[in-house]
Amino acid sequence: MPAPRLPLRLPLRLLLGTALLLVMGFGPASAGGSIPLDEVMEQLKGDSKLIAELNAELEAQNLNAQDVICSGSRFGNQWEHLGGARAIPYECLLGNRTIEIDGELHLYDKDGKELTLDDDGAPQKVVDYKQTNLKWSWQ
Repeated sequence: MPAPRLPLRLPLRLLLGTALLLVMGFGPASAGGSIPLDEVMEQLKGDSKLIAELNAELEAQNLNAQDVICSGSRFGNQWEHLGGARAIPYECLLGNRTIEIDGELHLYDKDGKELTLDDDGAPQKVVDYKQTNLKWSWQ
């Protein structure tokens, strides 16, 4: 008696799921994680326009930044020095409005040399990161 055949979509789903896990594992941020808005604002304080908009919205809705929880990408454990750190993109619910913040992520080794995700051993070498060219939208 021949073995029963699995529906074609099951192996395809398994293949796509495995591919997604591999891509996520090698990216800078492998999962989402929560971070208070005041910490996001501290990380992004170089963009005074963004900080002013966030402060204005907090004031308008009578909210405190430390009480607003955002979601941000999280560096996975493969990132020796950054594991668990949060980075762009962020999404924050401020009362009845949501802000989505994105930009460019720059990675640096201990000597301040910028590295890319393609550099050999980047997860072990990267010790710092910066988030630049921020863009945001309100919903």
